[in-house]
Amino acid sequence: MLAHMGTVARFPLTSLTCVLLRQLYRTLQMLTSSKTLHSIQVLRAIAALLVALFHAQQAFAKVGTPPAVAWESHLFAFGAVGVPIFFVISGFIMIVTSRFEPEFRPYAFVKRRLMRIYPIYWICAAAYLAAHWLIAEPYSIGLSEALGAMFLLPADAPAIIGPAWTLSYEMFFYLCFAAVMPLGLSPGFWTLGSIFLGLVVVGALLEPQSPALHLATNSLLLEFIAGMGIGWLYRHGRLPRSGGTVQIVLAVILYGLGIVFGYDALPSVIAWGIPSTLLVLGVVCLEAQQGTSAAVRRIGWLGDSSYALYLIHILVITLALKLADFYQPLLAMEPALVAFLLAPVCVLIAEILHRGLERPLLQVLNPRRALVPPHQAGHGDHRLDRKPKEFV
Repeated sequence: MLAHMGTVARFPLTSLTCVLLRQLYRTLQMLTSSKTLHSIQVLRAIAALLVALFHAQQAFAKVGTPPAVAWESHLFAFGAVGVPIFFVISGFIMIVTSRFEPEFRPYAFVKRRLMRIYPIYWICAAAYLAAHWLIAEPYSIGLSEALGAMFLLPADAPAIIGPAWTLSYEMFFYLCFAAVMPLGLSPGFWTLGSIFLGLVVVGALLEPQSPALHLATNSLLLEFIAGMGIGWLYRHGRLPRSGGTVQIVLAVILYGLGIVFGYDALPSVIAWGIPSTLLVLGVVCLEAQQGTSAAVRRIGWLGDSSYALYLIHILVITLALKLADFYQPLLAMEPALVAFLLAPVCVLIAEILHRGLERPLLQVLNPRRALVPPHQAGHGDHRLDRKPKEFV
């Protein structure tokens, strides 16, 4: 997924990695939730924030002061993990929030997903175009490419908002989900899983160059299926009665191996997909077994604006780079420090965007539906009485 960073200072990096991963594990232990999936909310926020930190550090490391330590950029590149976490969570949410009785309604499902993805994306894309024009750095794209970006076609999706390439995968997953899930919860899950696995095998054998075929045969699709599998276990009351902590520890260890030995040392499905699956599964299992602190419940709102944060953070970074043309000390700062300074700015703007535009639009276009509870209460009380705000 990421280019190998070459030689790094192994011993300092290993020590720092251990400290960071230990803190990450303690944080994840706090994310356990009882009835409203606060853990998934906060995990979404963490994923979006990691991506924003990665892109901010990367941008300023290229044009400003070189990082003080050789492994700084390598460590921040771990932020790319936000994408597989998002994909696993997406598969989980689609299973948990969809109704299959008396029947699954593909048209209604697709309509809800379109309303969830496109309106705020179009608003952000328009903001990107306007901002680049105002700072005299307009996009050099034609009409066809711009339209392709607006409709998230695989070849053009990143033309305006770079990270929007992931939304092409989301839309492909939604369309396949809508086509297959009328078969029912279990038949649909196993059918779509088999189809995606077959497509990935074809992709590995043929290595298609077409953007559309590359998307349709990419191993990233397996992360959606993994999330669906977690949702299937949840819906059937078959979550492991214990082991959530073990799954999180395994995820942290696998992530740590990627940091220490290089993100491309293993295939992405192993280096990113499997630990992300273990992470989400572990958090959901702990949520089913334990309560959650009031502090975690209070920060669950951060997950509501995670999509807005994902969409808008590149624009904030771009404007910060433009500001650096007039305020040179910004370029003289350590890239990591700039990234951490920009992070709360991105979060604040994303929250304003969510509360001012995204949420009102969703209330009009996508009336909230009740979260589907599992068929069995199962291991402790993990029945969900209401749906987190972003589950629409």
